[in-house]
Amino acid sequence: MRAIARNWLIQNKIGLISGEELISLADKYIAENDEFPDWMIDISTNSSLERVKGLDLVMEPITEVDCKVIAEKMLELLTSNTIDKSHLATACEKMYLSLEWGSIAFNHFIWVSDEISLNEKGYKETENLDKAIKNELCKIVAL
Repeated sequence: MRAIARNWLIQNKIGLISGEELISLADKYIAENDEFPDWMIDISTNSSLERVKGLDLVMEPITEVDCKVIAEKMLELLTSNTIDKSHLATACEKMYLSLEWGSIAFNHFIWVSDEISLNEKGYKETENLDKAIKNELCKIVAL
């Protein structure tokens, strides 16, 4: 469960889910389970997760494994048309800013963010932009 909650926290940090959605996910988990970790209440009440193993994103920065899960979520949202490209670009920007500079995942997330931005501003016209974005996200999933 800790890995799932970590994923929720990262999605919230980069804007894939809102704070309200994060709290709703935690509340749902608490309501559906007789036993749950104390930190789930902290998520539900928007309390600090400082020094909570696996959930403190400052003490335990986003990893390659986290990137793979987030890229899968981005692919799911893009494929189902529940995220627009501008929102995706912002989420990718927040991801690469959370990663070690020059890492493989950093390079892929920055590519997606920049490619969308360049296309939206009219500086570049990428043929089959959706396909190119999906291919780049798939490269992250395959890490």
